[in-house]
Amino acid sequence: MPGRERPDGGARPTTFTLMDAVSPFGQWPSPLSAERVAQGKASLSEICSDDRSVFWLESRPAEGGRVVFVRANEEGVTDLSPETVSIRSRVHEYGGGACCLVPGHGPDAFAYVDLIEQRVWLHPGGEGPPIALTDAAPAGERWAHGGLGASSDGAWVVAVREVHRADADSHVDNSDHARSHDAERPRRSIVALGTRPENFGESTLADGHDFYGAPRLDAATRRMVTVVWDHPDMQWDRSTVMVTPLAVTVDAKTGMARLVAEGAPWSVPAGDDVSMGQPQWRSDGGLLFISDRHGWWQPHAHSGAADGSEAVALTTAAAEFHGPDWALGQATLTELADGTVVARQTSDGLDSVVLLHPPDQNAAATTSSPRLVPQPCVAISALCRHGEGIAFIGAPPDGPPNVWTLSLADSATATATATPDPPRALRPRPDALLDRHDISAGEPFSLTGRSGRPVYGLVYRPTLPGTIGPPDDHPPLVVICHGGPTSSVGAGFDSVVQYFTSRGFAVAAVDYAGSTGYGRTFRCSLWGLWGVADAEDCVDAARHLAQQGVVDPARMAIRGSSSGGLTALNALAAGDCFAAAVTWYGVTDLLGLAASTHDFEAHYMDRLIGPLPESREIYEARSPTRRAAEIHGSVLLLQGLDDLVVPPAQTAGLHEALLAHGRRAEVRYFEGESHGFRRADTLVAALEEELAFYRRELRL
Repeated sequence: MPGRERPDGGARPTTFTLMDAVSPFGQWPSPLSAERVAQGKASLSEICSDDRSVFWLESRPAEGGRVVFVRANEEGVTDLSPETVSIRSRVHEYGGGACCLVPGHGPDAFAYVDLIEQRVWLHPGGEGPPIALTDAAPAGERWAHGGLGASSDGAWVVAVREVHRADADSHVDNSDHARSHDAERPRRSIVALGTRPENFGESTLADGHDFYGAPRLDAATRRMVTVVWDHPDMQWDRSTVMVTPLAVTVDAKTGMARLVAEGAPWSVPAGDDVSMGQPQWRSDGGLLFISDRHGWWQPHAHSGAADGSEAVALTTAAAEFHGPDWALGQATLTELADGTVVARQTSDGLDSVVLLHPPDQNAAATTSSPRLVPQPCVAISALCRHGEGIAFIGAPPDGPPNVWTLSLADSATATATATPDPPRALRPRPDALLDRHDISAGEPFSLTGRSGRPVYGLVYRPTLPGTIGPPDDHPPLVVICHGGPTSSVGAGFDSVVQYFTSRGFAVAAVDYAGSTGYGRTFRCSLWGLWGVADAEDCVDAARHLAQQGVVDPARMAIRGSSSGGLTALNALAAGDCFAAAVTWYGVTDLLGLAASTHDFEAHYMDRLIGPLPESREIYEARSPTRRAAEIHGSVLLLQGLDDLVVPPAQTAGLHEALLAHGRRAEVRYFEGESHGFRRADTLVAALEEELAFYRRELRL
């Protein structure tokens, strides 16, 4: 695995002029307010194209976190979804695949899932009202839909349906860890929804598995492909690409058409303990998908025939072309008209766009090397085909994420040195949150931790032109623990990071054991060690930066959200490295989480910690609530009251335990917020409280 460059071996020399003002670290006069951070936190996702226009979902904190379907073309940028609707799926609680374009119904027609009722609707794209494609859930049930996809003629929309008993809490009581599939558990299936008067209604195309990925129909609507997995696996542990033959039947009495499964489904050969994802149909009828059978999430091609043939890897590059499927509908590769595959490649924590040329289907191997495509972004979340090129969502190092288009005409015959036209940003760039000279760029670093594992990260140094810290002083450090824990830090512009660096803090974002982006072996290195290895790696990273003279070892804090909160709190309990910790909706009680977690993660901790009840003592030993007496620093807990993933009781329990042991602990709850703060007023209050907490506890 290629190593990252380390930061400078000591404190970076400070250059200043007589005009520079000396100000204490942590107190610099930043122009970036918490209000401006919140305004700039619009989240972009689910990009798609009809070759004329580009579409995406946009979450807006200023509108209470409402998610809007947006179109961009030569005429400008336009909101398409109804003004009162927020588009979001609740399948697996994390959602995804909440919209798709639907051809054959006029320009800009699309299907979407409304957040409140979780019904699927067809929007004509013009003046007409939306049409309901699903009924309301029957009495005694609660439904969720996601992973939407449409047939090439627009006659059908397919979706993952999740059915809950309405009288059962969305969390599943796993206290005895039996976890059998009984009436208490959600049931999932793939349904086909007719979009026209002659086929209104629905049918079930697949059921029987615990989980389904986003389904996709081939050009003739004769086959459907999806990813399936079952308890106790997570998608990124072991999953399978499944193909289902389809047919259209017509009822002789009513004349109504239905799309139905015809014949037995079959799976693409993969082998044991292989994670597969993003299956899609190629123009020649074959399949394109991701598999990590060679140790990395790499693109593979398959004939699409149920003949037992092996898939062929498009590249042997030691890089990742996929991420964990926390949400449905991940899209990091696509095929152009000439057969060229365009993909997001992640290597050493940085994303890039690459071209791959699939081999002949009869080839046994490939020597294709990814060809980098020049573009400005270092973090890319999604891409799709658009005309003779692609559209993608990406963040450069010096600005917020945007939607970009990139022409790749004649990509198959272009030389390795050819430079395509530069990408074009589609969203109007908002008023700059910071001047480009005020932005702190992430510097990659790596080290070998105490266990011999590699630890990766990005360090952002304090940056505010015209302001310097006191001579012979070093800045305080805030370490960021990403969530998941099967996830990773991103190298793109993050306004929260800049909120702190422009005030004189150094920030380090750490990819600890179990992070994605470094191959399957590294991803699995957290198995059995969650709550220990991740915390150790964050401590080792902080001490490394202090030893290098980058930060002040006496003024270091750590923060984390969701599972990152567990990491931060256990790092605080591990010794005297950190003086304080902040959690945003953080995990605090592992036994409590195991007893009440939602079905998607019901077995997640079996590998991360161990099965219950055999591992009960380990769960207790690694739970911050049970370790309150070991936590010697100060703690700030920020929690949404509507959180179904990490319930507020987790935060309340830790707060009470800390106070009972005489520890310094503060808590703040936010009405109407769930797992992931989305409202502007919440983001402002949380950031301002966090900053005040650091200044107070680090004595800045």
